[in-house]
Amino acid sequence: MTRLLLVAGSPRRASLNAGLLAELALRLHGRCEVDLLQPAEVRLPIFNQDLEEDAATMAEVAALHRRFAVCDGLVIASPEYNGQLPPYLKNLLDWVSRLPHIDPRVDNPFLQCPVLLCSASTGWSGGALAIPHARALFGHLGADVLGEALCVPHADQAWDGQAFVFDPFFEDRIDGAAERILRAARQRRATLPTPAEPACPTC
Repeated sequence: MTRLLLVAGSPRRASLNAGLLAELALRLHGRCEVDLLQPAEVRLPIFNQDLEEDAATMAEVAALHRRFAVCDGLVIASPEYNGQLPPYLKNLLDWVSRLPHIDPRVDNPFLQCPVLLCSASTGWSGGALAIPHARALFGHLGADVLGEALCVPHADQAWDGQAFVFDPFFEDRIDGAAERILRAARQRRATLPTPAEPACPTC
């Protein structure tokens, strides 16, 4: 079955972007495998090439790399910090994308991977200011970023404490975005060989 990896760009426990991913996961339920990467599962130090000699750090990187490598598509929901991507998300991507440069046994997990960019923000922009930076980053990594991003401005006003409550127009937008990333992921799965489980560089 097609697998999507959903990644929140904020480690905050009450993250609106994590809530947005949960909303998308509900709409995708039963139509694909959904792997929701919880921030608590990411235990990485700030990227530093000196740490590539640390076995524990590289074991963490390898485990995360496997999650990216076996997915058919990515959904990224991230806030913007001063108009940029949060350091938490950038650090995660830096580490995961670095592994193929360290270990020739593993491949670039982002290559030709469809990516849906999303953002929920309490501000007027809905996180849209950081979207071009995200496009540039994922494009550099070799991913295929979908043309339309899903941005939720003033997201706190649509959040009732447990879930989002959107108007019918935005409901249609979310359904359309979910359908597009699912279709792109299915197409990728049909045209590319099934990725092998990457070897652990510390094994």
